Amino acid sequence: MRSGRFLKCALEVAVLCVLLLAVPSQATGYDPVKEGWALPVYVLSPEGGWDTPEGRSVWCGLMAYRDKTAGTRAGIGGYEFEFVREFDKNCVAVISFLEGRRGNDVVKAYGRQGPVVVSGFGEDLGLREGKGVLPYAFALDLPRGCVGSALGRYVKAYRKGERFAPLADPLDIYMRPAVNGFIYELPGDIAPFWVQAGMSLDAAFREIRAGGVDGIASFLNASDTQYLWVKCKSLGLSLLSSLPLWAISPSLEGILVADQGWAVDNDPLLRDVTLEVFDAVRVRPECPGMAARAFAVASWLGNALKLVDKVSDLRAGMEKAASFSLGSQTLLPDPVTHRTRGRKVAVLKLINGNFVPLCEFRLNPDSELEVRL
Repeated sequence: MRSGRFLKCALEVAVLCVLLLAVPSQATGYDPVKEGWALPVYVLSPEGGWDTPEGRSVWCGLMAYRDKTAGTRAGIGGYEFEFVREFDKNCVAVISFLEGRRGNDVVKAYGRQGPVVVSGFGEDLGLREGKGVLPYAFALDLPRGCVGSALGRYVKAYRKGERFAPLADPLDIYMRPAVNGFIYELPGDIAPFWVQAGMSLDAAFREIRAGGVDGIASFLNASDTQYLWVKCKSLGLSLLSSLPLWAISPSLEGILVADQGWAVDNDPLLRDVTLEVFDAVRVRPECPGMAARAFAVASWLGNALKLVDKVSDLRAGMEKAASFSLGSQTLLPDPVTHRTRGRKVAVLKLINGNFVPLCEFRLNPDSELEVRL
């Protein structure tokens, strides 16, 4: 009897201890941000919101970084990041995964006066204003013109002796940086053929053919590029295009394009990122490339924080932070452009409806390759 009562009491005490251990923070209203050792970072989800494969993957990548830094005694210069989905006046930084006009609105809103805003993408974002760069704005990707640079380097390295005529619309400010990058990379004087919207492509094509070329580099829209593909196909000419992958019809067999996102999404080291995320949150990211981008951006912020004496100096730290990883790529910030150096850009060929890599180039950001918005 005595042993039975002792066992019952022991069980009651054990249950009580478990309950007390399970809910200490709820009981005391514990808040790491209010305690002063966690710094809030506002995060804007990819298009579509958090409840999408991309949004969930971004959040997993951020939680994996938070878990990694929380496991160290020193944290990040004595702090930790608390990633939040609502902006607060105490937020020390903003991470954006929005692109296009909405992404540019975010960059402009915070980029002039702060806090630090960093894009997990950034190819189509305009970080420049006037003769300089927005002081608080940063981006993971190279600017839009890197596509033209990669195509130009491909011609220079693998198509020696061949002549490619660039065809572009002089009023298209979005494509102009890619034209500049293509021309800059090739030796000699190469003048683009300017074709304004509504003008006859046939007339321009005849003029180009009269000069004797081996291919066309199209910096035109999707419908014009498709028309050029038909013309090039019939004459046995190569066709390069600066369009993004999603804008290329799978029927344009043999067309060549350049893309920096492909090198991220098809990185063999994404397996390691997936395992690191799984160890932290016990969830496998549906889009490993998005998780890798989130982890990389958080690492950039963390490395910047380690360099500064005050949290208010985070902007200066972003310009000179230590290197961080994006899959197998080791990246360094460029203080002039507020982007990252040494990014891989792949040149791909469309074969049987699939993009097949031909080569990769490591490129650096350049102010002349920025879209001027």
